[in-house]
Amino acid sequence: KELERLGFKVGFVPSQANGETLAAELPPKAEGVVTKVLYPASAKARNDIQEGLDAREDATFQLQRLNTYDTIPATFTKEQLATIDQIEIACFGSPSAVKAWLQNIDIKEGYQDLDEEEKKRLGPHGNGNVVAACIGTTSAKACLESGRWNATDIYYPKENPGVDSWAATIAQASGGVYERKCWS
Repeated sequence: KELERLGFKVGFVPSQANGETLAAELPPKAEGVVTKVLYPASAKARNDIQEGLDAREDATFQLQRLNTYDTIPATFTKEQLATIDQIEIACFGSPSAVKAWLQNIDIKEGYQDLDEEEKKRLGPHGNGNVVAACIGTTSAKACLESGRWNATDIYYPKENPGVDSWAATIAQASGGVYERKCWS
């Protein structure tokens, strides 16, 4: 919408802002013609778009992935680590943010030497006892697959992921935290 407001012609917008939907809904250039796609991505981005386009039977896509940036996890200072116990909601905009959060929890709690299965057995204690407010399903899946959250403590927009719906998700997570306090 913002691009159109600025005078750009937008040829396609997927119904949801995630790689799986983009790959499933991207219209081919023309029937029987190979559609060339340039995919600028993070070096850590999953392969949902490539795999989704390769799996399409209604069109042929030639994808060129271009890793344009890399994400580097932040290492918390001693002061930041000391405040983790005060945090009730962690907001995640990517799976790499989930991973970075958990790495810092591991440092604070001394879990660095545990293997992934041992970390999964920690459950919610292994995430700093926070609820997760995620920008979309990909980040939410990263939380769930870590084994360190209960599914009921992961909030994410079910439809139309993005910044606006993320803000609403954070508000919903705040309500969940408040409710949890009332019952404990």
